[in-house]
Amino acid sequence: MNRSTVQVLAVLTAMLCTSVAVAAQRSYNRQLPAPPGGHFTLRTAVGSVSVIGHAAQDVAVHVAMRGPQSFLDRLHISARTTPSGVRISARLYPGDRLEAFDFWSRQRVRFSVEVPSDDPVALHTSGGNLTVQRLTAPVRAYSSGGRIRLQRITGAISAHTSGGSVAAKHINGAADLSTSGGSIAVSDGSGPLMLRTSGGNIRLQNDDGAIDAVTSGGDIRADLRGNCRITLRTSGGNVSLLLPHDARGAVDASTDGGTVSIGFPLTTTATDSPTHLRGTIGGGGATIDLHSSGGDIQIRPAS
Repeated sequence: MNRSTVQVLAVLTAMLCTSVAVAAQRSYNRQLPAPPGGHFTLRTAVGSVSVIGHAAQDVAVHVAMRGPQSFLDRLHISARTTPSGVRISARLYPGDRLEAFDFWSRQRVRFSVEVPSDDPVALHTSGGNLTVQRLTAPVRAYSSGGRIRLQRITGAISAHTSGGSVAAKHINGAADLSTSGGSIAVSDGSGPLMLRTSGGNIRLQNDDGAIDAVTSGGDIRADLRGNCRITLRTSGGNVSLLLPHDARGAVDASTDGGTVSIGFPLTTTATDSPTHLRGTIGGGGATIDLHSSGGDIQIRPAS
């Protein structure tokens, strides 16, 4: 290692140590009245957000922040009650170019919010994770790259992330979940599901409702409580569908490169080719439409 390289490494090490040494902490705490019938909105340029429903008719906000003092000085948080609900926003004012290389700034801001459980919620973060729990109201959630977690929600859900995974448990209502690259997992859901990912896997467990799930490249595995209309499509992975032994449906399953197999007795069967199977199970019922552009397709009774 030559002398100039050693000097550069020494400077970088000193800068890193200095940034750690000057790290500061700050918190923000507010409690605001929530108007009856109102909604909750949070929009932030940085940070992760956790929202949980509670019985009180107010909104409690706690924000934990950590980072260089210059970063904290540029972060402005506001919270206010309006006639239509409670609004929280966080803006990060421009800094110098060196701070553009602060890879950890988004992990240093964490919003923890309690809201009335029956207030509709709208969340937007430009990069952090989103977690929403224990609500009986509609939820809209967007992240520019973090993961989204939803649990124990009764109400319509629309959630999208530009890069992270999406996971939902114990949801009751229509749900539109999408990611530009991560996986999607839904378990113990009741209600129609529309699921879209540009490349990750899709996993469904113990769900009951109409299913429309599409991935541009991953596998799909669905273990369902029944058939209320099922569409599963992948551009390259495998499709595995498990249904109760007494399931009913009209099956149309095709693959452009793998095989199709079924573990249910079929009637009125038509096989256009070894990779395309059509027929009815249990005397017929709602449609079961399965397609893969290159993988295998399996339909079988749940064990």
